[in-house]
Amino acid sequence: MLRLSALTGFALLFATSTARAADPLDCVPPSAQLVLVSDSPRKLAEAVTGLDAFQRAQKLPQYRAIYDSAGAKRAFQLLAMFEKELGAKWPDLLDQLAGNGAAFGLQFADDPTPVLLVLQGKNEDQVVKATALAFKTVEDELTRQGAKDVVKRFEIAGQPGVQVGDFRTVRVGVTTIVSNNEAALKAAVLLATMDRAKSVPHKARSTAFRLLPKDPLAWLWVDLASVKQSKASKDFFDATRQDFLQTLVIGGTIDCVRRADFLAMGVYKETDGFRVALRLPAGRDKFPPEFQLHVPPKGVTGTLAPLEPPGTIYSHSLHLDISHLWTNRKALLNDEIRGGLEKADKDISKILPGSVKFGELLAMWGPHHRIVVANHDASPYKKQPGSRFPAFGYVATGRDPKFAKSVEPALRSAAIIASLQFDLKMVEHTHDGVGIVAYRFPENKELADDPDGIRFNFEPCFAIVGNELVVATTVELCKKLITELKSPRASGKGSPAVIRGKFSAKGAAEFLAAVPDPLITDAVLNRGIGLDQARKEVTALVAWLKSLGDVKAELDIDDKQYKLDLVWELK
Repeated sequence: MLRLSALTGFALLFATSTARAADPLDCVPPSAQLVLVSDSPRKLAEAVTGLDAFQRAQKLPQYRAIYDSAGAKRAFQLLAMFEKELGAKWPDLLDQLAGNGAAFGLQFADDPTPVLLVLQGKNEDQVVKATALAFKTVEDELTRQGAKDVVKRFEIAGQPGVQVGDFRTVRVGVTTIVSNNEAALKAAVLLATMDRAKSVPHKARSTAFRLLPKDPLAWLWVDLASVKQSKASKDFFDATRQDFLQTLVIGGTIDCVRRADFLAMGVYKETDGFRVALRLPAGRDKFPPEFQLHVPPKGVTGTLAPLEPPGTIYSHSLHLDISHLWTNRKALLNDEIRGGLEKADKDISKILPGSVKFGELLAMWGPHHRIVVANHDASPYKKQPGSRFPAFGYVATGRDPKFAKSVEPALRSAAIIASLQFDLKMVEHTHDGVGIVAYRFPENKELADDPDGIRFNFEPCFAIVGNELVVATTVELCKKLITELKSPRASGKGSPAVIRGKFSAKGAAEFLAAVPDPLITDAVLNRGIGLDQARKEVTALVAWLKSLGDVKAELDIDDKQYKLDLVWELK
């Protein structure tokens, strides 16, 4: 049975009246703080539904479970009815009813948040027919349920409208306007009926398109200038400037948001996938001194090439100049944080071998960091852990030639302390001429704090490759990283971007294939199928995941702009 909230969805799309057509964004009041627009909804829908991955997903048993649900069946029945009554399939209907664009506006406020939807059609006759059909369907269903006086008629600025539950809708020619807020709806209707020669285009389009690439399938704009006027926003930015951890991790991003008047984001179809581009009109030119942590000087490499040894699930390369923070700590850190770091320097330096101090190690640490998450080719131990984790690796490039020679004895000293606590055994290996120092947990002893044997995922180790430190959770991954660092790929052309990352769907699928039991159990319990069938379903899911390609991320902060791009490369 359809509930009132579900029925409201039909009323959101249509209403009655006649007038001029306009850019749907022009009907969104300036008070809207967030705007989401698609200038061609059909193009957006077909870009998604036309994907081979989308087509293949519909054949998965997991999809069929959703497709066969009561709600989905009812939705498809209603779609079929609209297609039959209006004499067109859904892509053509979408074009006729919203082919000139759709715009969604929102104003951040207390519940209920004022929202607005504007649809700009191409065929007024079809809009009128769809209006009548939508409200007849709603009223018939409400009557069947015994509801009375739920659908109400009203008028705004001379334009008749209809209210269903909390939502009101008015049609102005081929423009359909829907809102849960009477004031927002009235403002939108007045804009829709205004003489086009006198209308003022919404500032979102001109400001967003100043930064975004051309021809997005859909785009988002957020009025940060107005959002930041709230006390909560001001308190947030004040607090982050005092938070050392946030400054260390995302200080550059927060500062760009603090100075930017708006945020713009676009979704694009590319030859071999999709791109999401996010832009802020604020860059490094006005960074405070401490944020040199996140960006290199002009003309200096931001990030090194991400490492991609066999079996990689995720690879990450970032610029974080810890040396800059330590060297300039008196100017950059408050007394409490600086005092804590200097105390740590004294305490840790006491247990470090030789004359090197902890602070000196930080000063020698380079700004380039690379992280890898990868699958195991083989388990590190004969004894299997209760829960499986992938392997993790970290590579740091030294700033000073003394870095490698200084960090190795420091790590050995730290490992001795850990060995005493967890009874670790040191084992040394050699791979491609590089020594690896590893530490293994005993398999014949129980550990009260780890009854599930999680420790048997880990074989902590490190190696020095030239002036680079390699730390990994397994010897296997450490060997792969050594091989990768010695290949031409690792020393390839650097990038001005301060963060680069790559997620491999193939790697993720291989991890699921190695630990299928939770998915098999879920399929058996939730859908009541047999064990063999559940295994086949998981195999099909893994094969589908492998076809999804890679997702790459790149963050570049130049003088005037903050630019984040996510690219889904299908294969």
